[in-house]
Amino acid sequence: MHLVTEKYGGKIRYLVATLAGMCGVLAFAPYNIWPAYAVTLISGLLLFSRAKNHKTAIKTGFFLGLGFFGAGISWIYVSIATYGQIGFFLSLLITLTFVCLLASFYGLAFSLTWQLKSYLKHWPITLLFSVSLLFCEYLRSTLFTGFPWLLPGYSLHNTWAFELSSYGGIWLLSAIAIMSYTVIASLFIEGIRKQSFILVMLVVFWGTGSYLTHFPIKFTQEMASLKTTLIQGNIKQDEKWLPENAGPTLNYYQSTSLAHLDSDLIIWPETAITYLHHQVKPYLAEFDSILKQSNTSLITGVPVLTQVPGKPIEQGNFYNGLWTLGDGFGLYLKQKLVPFGEYIPFQEWMGPIFDIFGQPMTSFKKGEANQPSMQIGEWAISSFICYEIVYPELVRNMVRDSDLLLTVSNDGWFGESIGPLQHLQIAQFRAKEAGRYLIRATNTGVTAVMDEKGRIIDQLPQFTQTSLTTQVKLLKGITPYVHYGNLLFFSLLISLILGYLAYYTFVGKIKTTAKH
Repeated sequence: MHLVTEKYGGKIRYLVATLAGMCGVLAFAPYNIWPAYAVTLISGLLLFSRAKNHKTAIKTGFFLGLGFFGAGISWIYVSIATYGQIGFFLSLLITLTFVCLLASFYGLAFSLTWQLKSYLKHWPITLLFSVSLLFCEYLRSTLFTGFPWLLPGYSLHNTWAFELSSYGGIWLLSAIAIMSYTVIASLFIEGIRKQSFILVMLVVFWGTGSYLTHFPIKFTQEMASLKTTLIQGNIKQDEKWLPENAGPTLNYYQSTSLAHLDSDLIIWPETAITYLHHQVKPYLAEFDSILKQSNTSLITGVPVLTQVPGKPIEQGNFYNGLWTLGDGFGLYLKQKLVPFGEYIPFQEWMGPIFDIFGQPMTSFKKGEANQPSMQIGEWAISSFICYEIVYPELVRNMVRDSDLLLTVSNDGWFGESIGPLQHLQIAQFRAKEAGRYLIRATNTGVTAVMDEKGRIIDQLPQFTQTSLTTQVKLLKGITPYVHYGNLLFFSLLISLILGYLAYYTFVGKIKTTAKH
């Protein structure tokens, strides 16, 4: 038996870590079984505690992340294989490479925990692991514009802690999630004494979340409401950009909109118009006039080509944009681009590689920061295109002077996978954090409207060509998260660190005095 354990123990360890990582995906949309991520972190920390060396600890974290991201973002394969034109094996290789890159952040977190534990032997492993994983999740969320998908806090969507989103945002919830789950494992590894401060903090936060769930505090007030129509074109992704489909698609959106001129606001999804902005603007002049006469505002996604001084327009910069017609104005250019989807990091070196693979890439430019809100009559809308809604700080910075949030997307790239449903859940968190109604208009779904509490109040079924008309409230006021940002999150971590530092300093002095 000992020989079997010695021979296969490592393989079993990494298999268990991978399976535990895969289980964690069930805590997120569309499954929302929140204890599933607890299984991931408890298993990971228990395996970590039995690691004999630094290398084993790193590999344990890597395989935990491999299972988690392999199951959680497998939808990326759909877009590469279906639309990349590079075949099954190369699509699988690119997907696996990306998953391994993300998994390496979990490996790094386990590595940092091992290093910290070697220097801070008496500190609770819950705190050391939480700080390490939060730091690595921050790196994952920021490097090369970042990929802040499946952050730990999203697993708390259907719990009391979700109410704390308005106070500390997704990073506070991520800290609560990691500490709540790992403290369970730590009780078996180290006992209750080392976890005392953490347990007190968690009781306070969970208790506060429970109280606020039952007795919520309102930070915003309704100013008005808009009758809003969202049009879901459901244009197949492999047909969307064909030149012969540009006209019929535009005609569909126009004709459907003309049937809803009694609405105050009409939304078309991301790149609903496949003509360039400067090309289609003259063509839509009469349509724009009709919208103005009915006091209807319309916002649509459109690619934008801007001229570079001294060069013809054909050599200009391409942007992913949003354009306002009718009773409003504004042209918004996307700021946060998708790595390897809308731009190639280190394009000078990596661009030729993707050319060899045959992977079609578009080099968009990112829009400037601090762009003004789009105006709908007298009201201001903060707008975000697709991937941008996953960035809490971007939304927080733009929402201050706006009355409504809008995100448009084209999740048709990912077919019938779980990706679009995860994307919808992320948008719900942004609505809750900002204390604003959020409109989500998409090509294939999920098109939805959510209130300031992050609850979906109306939505359309996926993969149907239809429209949704509903009332959307315009709100004034700001939440504590919008006002203070991540202050509560940092306060939690600093309080725990200073608390344990003071405790061990005090205990150390007592021991020194006792010796003398």
